[in-house]
Amino acid sequence: MTDYLRYVGGKEAKADKSLSPVGLGWVNVEGGPGGNPEATAGARAAVKYVNEKLGGIGGHPLELKVCTVVSAEEEGQKCGQQLLGDKSVSAIGVGNLYLGDASFNAVVAGKKPVLVGVATGPTMPTAKNTFSTFGDLPHIFGAWGTYSRDVLKAKTAAVIHTNTPGDKIASSAAVKGLKAAGLKVKSVGFDAQATDLIGPVTAAGASTADVVVPITIGSGCVGVAKALKQLGVTKPVVATPLCMSPDVAQGLGGDLPAWTYGVAQTLTADSSAADSKAFLTASAQVGLKKDTAAKVFAPLGWSTVLTYAKIFNAVGPDKITPATVTEQLKKFTGPVIMGAAEVKCGKYKDAPAVCNDQARFYQYQGKGQFKPLTDWIRPPQ
Repeated sequence: MTDYLRYVGGKEAKADKSLSPVGLGWVNVEGGPGGNPEATAGARAAVKYVNEKLGGIGGHPLELKVCTVVSAEEEGQKCGQQLLGDKSVSAIGVGNLYLGDASFNAVVAGKKPVLVGVATGPTMPTAKNTFSTFGDLPHIFGAWGTYSRDVLKAKTAAVIHTNTPGDKIASSAAVKGLKAAGLKVKSVGFDAQATDLIGPVTAAGASTADVVVPITIGSGCVGVAKALKQLGVTKPVVATPLCMSPDVAQGLGGDLPAWTYGVAQTLTADSSAADSKAFLTASAQVGLKKDTAAKVFAPLGWSTVLTYAKIFNAVGPDKITPATVTEQLKKFTGPVIMGAAEVKCGKYKDAPAVCNDQARFYQYQGKGQFKPLTDWIRPPQ
């Protein structure tokens, strides 16, 4: 999706500042270690774009009401209370709420709709009146099976994961997806503090497997990459976007591992993709810095706000309430900006907030260059 004006149903004009603003709540983890301020930067840029280029919401200015979680779970409760109590806010957008999501959802509890790009927090996929346009890792992982079977023609897989609650859930989903595609899978976990991973990588059978799937973050990605190099493993490695972070490149001497990465969004580094070009051009017009735009959560924030602009315009500025917005979100089937052409919310009974289970795969070629390998792939049917 590249025509933002048509997408949101707006007008080529500036919002009328004399009209009352339409409030949109926003929650994100930032301001401390492990935060993603680029998600909020992407959301703010999208609000500015809506107001300067797309006529606001039926002429009314769109206004972002931001609440941040810095480092503690209970801060999510504060944000929930703040945005629930703000009468100008009928709906809430979420950046990366991997912390504070439980206390946030306990307060909001479906009273106002919540739209999130990727549902990272463990309670997000099951939260009431919550909609995740890019899905969550457990449901996207099915595509790893399809890719391994149909593209790599793999028969065996080695899964290596961190023994953290989140990565255990993700690894079991990856194993399930790989097995559903007919692969024989061996899965081995390792302690999050471990740095020498030759043992677990060997135990998972990486030396003989047709495909290696690391499910970890930061130093874990570094450890797996070093172990595979020491063992001389040359078979394809299919990783998640969590191994595309700057600390991984730093730990490996300045660049990311030359692996295949499965992602639920079109990468901004994909110069062949029209939606990437549209995002980079439009966001630059409203001041989003290029290095910020390149981080995965910036386009997610941008996409979430523009989806809300589409929903708000469909409802009409004078009829926006939690109920009318929720009703429209339930009908939303895509396309998703920087995401899949078609999504289905409520497809999974165990995770009603998950609207997407598709991923696309890229080969990292070094020095920031990604080569697209596939279009959108679904889990094994």
